[in-house]
Amino acid sequence: MESHKPNKDNELESKEYKFQGTGLTALEKRWAKRRFKDYRTHYHIDSLSDLQLLEELVHREVYQEKYHKKIGKLSKDTKSNKIKEETKKETKSEIVPTYIIRSLNENLNQILILKEKLGLFAEKKADDPFQYIQTLIAKHKKWMTENQGSRTLSCPHCKQMIMLKIRTDFWEALKHPFFKDKILTNEHLWKCYKEGKISKLDITKVLLGKEVENTKYIDWLEEKIYRNSD
Repeated sequence: MESHKPNKDNELESKEYKFQGTGLTALEKRWAKRRFKDYRTHYHIDSLSDLQLLEELVHREVYQEKYHKKIGKLSKDTKSNKIKEETKKETKSEIVPTYIIRSLNENLNQILILKEKLGLFAEKKADDPFQYIQTLIAKHKKWMTENQGSRTLSCPHCKQMIMLKIRTDFWEALKHPFFKDKILTNEHLWKCYKEGKISKLDITKVLLGKEVENTKYIDWLEEKIYRNSD
C-alpha cells in the first residue's frame, strides 16, 4: 500500500520554489512573476505539483495576452490600409486570420483546464468540503506567522477554546472571543446579524476572512448552533 505521509523533501522544494519564466522576455517575466505570486498568496498554493501547474498557467496567460496584442495590431493595420473599392466588392478582407483565432481559443481552453485543476473557481471551492478545509488550514498557518502575540488552544481542564495572550513576563490565558465550545463564531456578532445590523456576508468575512464570498458556513451555524436560541 502506498504511503500518504508528507514528503519533507517535497515540502522543502515547494517552499524554495521560484518562478522561472523560461522563454519569456524580461518585461513578460516581471509581469508573470507578480501574477504567480498573487495566485500563490491568494489561493494558498503550496504543494510542488500545484506550483508547477501554476507556473504553466501563468505562461499560458502571457501567451493569451500576446494573442490579444497581435489581434489588436492586425485590426489597426487593416483600418489604416487603403483598400480599393472594387477589391472590397470582390472579396471580404479577413482582419484576423483563422489560425490565430484557433490558437487563442485553444490556449484559453488550456487556461480553464489548469484553473480547474488548481481549484481557482469559486463554485468548485464552495462545493468541495475538503478543499474548503484545506484553505482554512492554510489561512490559519499564515495567520500564525503574522500574529505571534497570541495562541488559540483547547483548555486541558474544561476543553473550552481559550486564547493565550503574550505579556512581557508570561502568557495570559483568556476566554476566546471567537469560539462557542469549539465552534468558530461570536455571540455579539451573531446578535448583530440577527438584528439586521450586519449582513450574512459581513459576518462571513469577519469569521472566515475578507476574501470569502460563500455564506454557507453561516447557514450551517444557524441550523446547527443557533437554531433554538431565537
